[in-house]
Amino acid sequence: MSVYFNFINTKQLDKQIETSKFPFSQYLFWDAAIEKIDIQKNKRYIIERVLTRGLLQDFYMLLKIYSTEEIKDALKKSKELDSKTVHFCSYYFNLPKSAMHVSSFYR
Repeated sequence: MSVYFNFINTKQLDKQIETSKFPFSQYLFWDAAIEKIDIQKNKRYIIERVLTRGLLQDFYMLLKIYSTEEIKDALKKSKELDSKTVHFCSYYFNLPKSAMHVSSFYR
């Protein structure tokens, strides 16, 4: 994984991924009923929220649950990203910034 994750308890997060139906911070999804969010069906929605508003723990779990290709695909299709998220994802996932779209809301 990454040096970023030396600062969090990854063993506890791994256990949370295994035991919880929805392991991400619930405050990220204030506008939806958590019990109705499906990890596979709503993966683009989850990936967008975690990358734009999530904590390091959420990012770790995102990388454990979804493949890099799934995350990259969601980033390329997303219309909800802010410029900071685009810059970070460009660096972390080695994606050109031009492959992602910054929402006009954040400009």
